[in-house]
Amino acid sequence: MQEVELKEWQNGRLSELLLEIPAEGDWNEAMGRVDARLEENKHNAAFRIAQVTIHVGVRPVTQEQLHSLVEGLRAYGLLPVAVVATESMTQQAARNLVLNTYSILPGSASEITQLDIAAGNNALYVPGTVRSGQRIVHRGNVVIGGDVNPGSEVFAEGDILIFGTLRGVAHAGSAGNERARIVAGNMRPPQLRIAHLIARAPEDTVATGIRNAEVAFVRDGQIEVEKI
Repeated sequence: MQEVELKEWQNGRLSELLLEIPAEGDWNEAMGRVDARLEENKHNAAFRIAQVTIHVGVRPVTQEQLHSLVEGLRAYGLLPVAVVATESMTQQAARNLVLNTYSILPGSASEITQLDIAAGNNALYVPGTVRSGQRIVHRGNVVIGGDVNPGSEVFAEGDILIFGTLRGVAHAGSAGNERARIVAGNMRPPQLRIAHLIARAPEDTVATGIRNAEVAFVRDGQIEVEKI
């Protein structure tokens, strides 16, 4: 069985951890190796309170197995945020646990597209919809003329303005700016990110799927969402 890998990696402009679990072999044996990796690094300051992407590739993982793994990572002070998997069962399990899902590792050579424009404070305007698998990274404000679909990502060091529906990942103030905001015509994301802060989508968003235009911002160290 191949080794379990736990390492630092750059997800766009974000420093995260990547947990790679071999696609073959016994799941319980793999979890034993995950525990060993966590024990090895539990005193490593860089591995504390870090976001983690879990890469299982073609391995099918049940929701119960994934939930147990996520809780184990949280017990070490880590924050699981995404799962890379090709199996639909695994992807659905991740979505049920409010985790982002990818078919391929973000930033890999086979990724559909990546815009990384070093343009200072200049705004980047994307006239259409950001499709699943696309990633936009910009060092200023980003304006999206359409929707941000599930499985897509928008990272901006400034504000993010979305005329359509936000269903993917939007991370404003990605370089640490807590004054950044996210504005969307319809907020339906799995979570919201501003600077280092992460918040789940409001419960009524998930329940109804219909909301008025809203703005997400940081107040007193927490992300809040208000109607415009």
